[in-house]
Amino acid sequence: MGFATKVAHRLLDPVFYRKHFHQLKRPFRQFEDAPLLISQDDLKAVESALIVVAHPDDETFCSGLISALKLNGASVRLICVTRGEGGPTGGAKREDLGGIREKEMEAACRSLEVDQVVFLDHVDPLGGAYRVYAPEVSVSDLAEEMRSYSEAADLIVSHGSNGEYWHAAHLLVHAAVGRVVESASGKGPAWLTFLARDSEHVMPHLLNEDDDADLRLDASDFHAKRLAALNAHQSQRGLFRRFAGGTTDDFVERTSVESYCVQAGNIAGLTSPGNG
Repeated sequence: MGFATKVAHRLLDPVFYRKHFHQLKRPFRQFEDAPLLISQDDLKAVESALIVVAHPDDETFCSGLISALKLNGASVRLICVTRGEGGPTGGAKREDLGGIREKEMEAACRSLEVDQVVFLDHVDPLGGAYRVYAPEVSVSDLAEEMRSYSEAADLIVSHGSNGEYWHAAHLLVHAAVGRVVESASGKGPAWLTFLARDSEHVMPHLLNEDDDADLRLDASDFHAKRLAALNAHQSQRGLFRRFAGGTTDDFVERTSVESYCVQAGNIAGLTSPGNG
């Protein structure tokens, strides 16, 4: 029964075909594997940043960048599309999980000194044994919801083009942010996506292998703040322990160098898409 369920989930999942198509064509692509190492000082031109993620805890993947921006005095607003109702319960009742994860997200963002957290009220669907789902909202409708929050932003940060580990909700957010950036009037914000290619990363299963690593940021100085933020997600700590094969402290340590792809725009003239 388990094998039959797995086959059914795979055959009915469009992300499965998308993933394997990209895997087949990846050997024929050329990538830039010499990213520019930047520091907090290189981000001083950013006055207002918008972080867009699918679930509470996804901000962990760019918590070093958030910390650097805040230390520079930038305003950081975060949009979370769902409350993570479909994720691991951590022992909580399923019906209570959304409320629990909302509070965890708010606590994590306080640790990171995020100025505002906005939940868009979409429901995170419960995944199957071999498939996860995106909330029931179109790319265009989600982009429209985000648009007003992006108008004052110099920088938008979101999920990568492979949804990290091909999570359908992450892919949805990436597509919606792309729609917002494409339609921005005037210069528009720069757009970075996290967990870009990195040959030195110890958790390669998390990376967006089709995204050039244009920038790398050493977040070691923000270890304590990043760890406090991650530990605020008590219901999800087991997931990050599995990612790291150790403790949440191990996860933070092993992701201390954050890798970003410049999807659009530039930061203080430093970068443009495809630059190494």
